[in-house]
Amino acid sequence: MTTTATNEAAPAPALDVVLADGGDANLFAGLLKQHIDAIVAGEPKKADEARRINGKLGLDSTEPPSQATLVFDGERVTIKNGIDADVDATIKGTLKLQTETLVGQANPYAAMLKRKLSVGIKWRRPLFSAQTYRFLIVPPSMRPPKA
Repeated sequence: MTTTATNEAAPAPALDVVLADGGDANLFAGLLKQHIDAIVAGEPKKADEARRINGKLGLDSTEPPSQATLVFDGERVTIKNGIDADVDATIKGTLKLQTETLVGQANPYAAMLKRKLSVGIKWRRPLFSAQTYRFLIVPPSMRPPKA
């Protein structure tokens, strides 16, 4: 009698994305939660990528005016209204432009050169904004086809 052992790794649990302000979360925070939930559902390895990030990213939408902080603690992502004073990086621009960069319709570097998008970094964490941007960007497999 032969037996075969299977070495199937248990799937990583889904990433816990929490709105710190619950029902009082602003629209921007709610959209960020939907975005993160969607990219993790569409590309499960994104959950592991998020767990490797530790720090705070402040996102500032200039049009419509709204702010949120993403807190990555290695276990979950917490989304808070406003921008915390101790963030590791900030991204500022219109909501439309920030969305277009995440889905690959706009080049964030070109937008920065045109001063339509600004990225603020802390010198103690110079690559943090790039690391979080890599996580937040929609994977090519989930992007709409180009017209």
